Amino acid sequence: MNRTDLKDDWPLPNNYLIELGRLSALWGVLESTVDLSINKLACYASVYDYRAAVMLAHANFKQRADILETLLEQTCMEHAELRRYDRVMKLISRSQKGRNKFMHNTLYSNPETGHIEFASMSARGKLRTRTEIIRFEELKVVSAVIHEATCALHSLVTLHNIKPIWDRGD
Repeated sequence: MNRTDLKDDWPLPNNYLIELGRLSALWGVLESTVDLSINKLACYASVYDYRAAVMLAHANFKQRADILETLLEQTCMEHAELRRYDRVMKLISRSQKGRNKFMHNTLYSNPETGHIEFASMSARGKLRTRTEIIRFEELKVVSAVIHEATCALHSLVTLHNIKPIWDRGD
């Protein structure tokens, strides 16, 4: 077996691996949309001004989301169409929580139960560990929420309505 000829359904079933890849790709689009939205709301002239790039290059997503929310809160006073930003920020927050669940914890196939499970750990004041069965549908829901958040943010900031893929009719 060649080193790059990896087995099917390893280390998880292929459908899980494909959905994790989709989730990751959609997350990248959301991150870029947040960055571009910050750029636009900060009134930089070019599509992606170097000043915004310098400030955001090493900011984590939570910091970027906080910057975005503050810019929206401040600019909605001047632009009434931005007043519905709370709904968009809730979608972004849900997206981040869902993405982090799958990208920062261990997913594995439990040979004893045949289920796909995940293990997580927290050590904030007290050590907590847990395992949970992960249904394939849960991954699809997170992918959908990330896509919805991207479309909603784009629509809010550009005033050009972008519907989620399942509502486009194509």
